[in-house]
Amino acid sequence: MIPKIEKILFATDLSRNSSFAFSYALSLAMKHEAQISIINVREKLSHNSELQLTAEDYESAKGKLIEIIKSRIDAYDDLEKFDGCIYTKYVDKIIVKSGMPVEAIMQQSIDGESDLIVMGTHGHGILFTTFIGSTAQKMVQLSKIPVLVVRIPDNAA
Repeated sequence: MIPKIEKILFATDLSRNSSFAFSYALSLAMKHEAQISIINVREKLSHNSELQLTAEDYESAKGKLIEIIKSRIDAYDDLEKFDGCIYTKYVDKIIVKSGMPVEAIMQQSIDGESDLIVMGTHGHGILFTTFIGSTAQKMVQLSKIPVLVVRIPDNAA
């Protein structure tokens, strides 16, 4: 049975090269006429109350991150010279959360009834992944739905 892909969750760290991984999510969305939800998760800073953001500060920061994501989609749209806006055609929603990335992405994949998670990885040395791991590695190990991990080349623009 060929799996039906209707909802794609694209997890981004907003790095400069994240558009490389986004191109895979978009390609799949176009091929399967699917919708993309974009999630960005900011790890909580600290348990130190002096470093915690107030609710107002958090909402302001969240709004700014959503605007950054929208502007990057627009820039990608312009770069690729698509007919019509990618954001309105394929992007269903943008989610910004605070917490542990793996748990937040997995929960969003459940809440959003996603069929596939797409995310990029830079890859690190063997010592890093052996002792610490990476978000992508943990997602592949723990997710109940398929995860497409896009290896971002060192020279990606």
